[in-house]
Amino acid sequence: MPDTPLWRNGSFALLWTGHTVSLVGSQVTVIAVPLIAAFTLGAGPWEIGVVTACGRLPYLVFGLPAGVWADRLPRRAVAAACAVGQAVALGVVPVAAAVGVLSVPLLAAVAFVAGAFAVVGDIAGLALVPMVVPREQLTRAQGAVEVGQATAQIAGPALGGWLVGAITAAGALLADAATFLVAALTLVRLRVVGEQPRATGGVWDGVRAVFGHHALRRVTLCTATHVFWFNAFTVVVLLYLVSERNLTAAQAGLTLSVGAVGGLVGALVAARLGERWGRRRTMVAAILVTGGGQALVVVEPFMAVAVMWFALQIYNVHQVPVRYEATPTALHGRVNATIRTAVWGTAPAGALVGGLLGQVVGLGATLVVSGLGAAAACLWLVRARVG
Repeated sequence: MPDTPLWRNGSFALLWTGHTVSLVGSQVTVIAVPLIAAFTLGAGPWEIGVVTACGRLPYLVFGLPAGVWADRLPRRAVAAACAVGQAVALGVVPVAAAVGVLSVPLLAAVAFVAGAFAVVGDIAGLALVPMVVPREQLTRAQGAVEVGQATAQIAGPALGGWLVGAITAAGALLADAATFLVAALTLVRLRVVGEQPRATGGVWDGVRAVFGHHALRRVTLCTATHVFWFNAFTVVVLLYLVSERNLTAAQAGLTLSVGAVGGLVGALVAARLGERWGRRRTMVAAILVTGGGQALVVVEPFMAVAVMWFALQIYNVHQVPVRYEATPTALHGRVNATIRTAVWGTAPAGALVGGLLGQVVGLGATLVVSGLGAAAACLWLVRARVG
């Protein structure tokens, strides 16, 4: 019922809990994988970029078919199975390390397999939201989802840094594997409202729905541009903090965690800012500030990361509901898949560019360039009709 408070919606609470717990684990992996590559396997920025790109490549390979699967198969079951798949894939790394066969190619292969499960599970999970939340509460629900993400950004890096020091980087991936098992359990208990709409048509219905709609097209292109440069940023930021700021893994994780408090604040105030300024102006300002935060990490990491996450969570709260409002429920899987493919399809290229720039012009310069590129993404929204 629309009048029921969001947090009295048991299915949404389960979905949010599982999603947030798995995000905390994923942030542990964000810390652990570059450290495994750099300090256990002796990889440089380019090789770390390749590993990161392999984790994002499944969006290009499986993104569009995943939307069809999410619309034609039970979304809850698909999301739960993919969570288990991610847990198993991540568990390969500590086992390989224990028997002495871990290598950069194996790490890249694990990133690809785990990424493939993540693609399908992510698309199915997103399509579950409008099946458990009334349309009138979708923006608030997305705000709650972003609060969960911000919480993960706060807890995950600090936890990851501590785990790396306590049980090694490879061992820390076991913690991430466990969080996906928790997510699978919450999905099994979740109840959707009514029947899942029967899907008709194919992959290209989602593509036409996204790129044939003015607002969806521009928001998707804005997000894709930002994600390209954000992935260039993520490849080098941890290396920058450890090698040029001389932080330990725990200190670097704490830096990212403390900065991520800004994301929690952003998620909490995003809906009110949108109501006051309007969706388009809020989104344009948020992308500009996000890019500025990325660039300023070379000046003051704590504050810059806080500003970056504050603005990015505001943007995300407003960009996701656009797709729900513009498309029917039966198409949500394919629409999410099209957007995820277009957006995260830029991530492998962004990761490779970040690794190459880090190798050629230096880590600090790469952070500045990535911030300027991310800020330029707002140009897609200047004349967009998004409310």
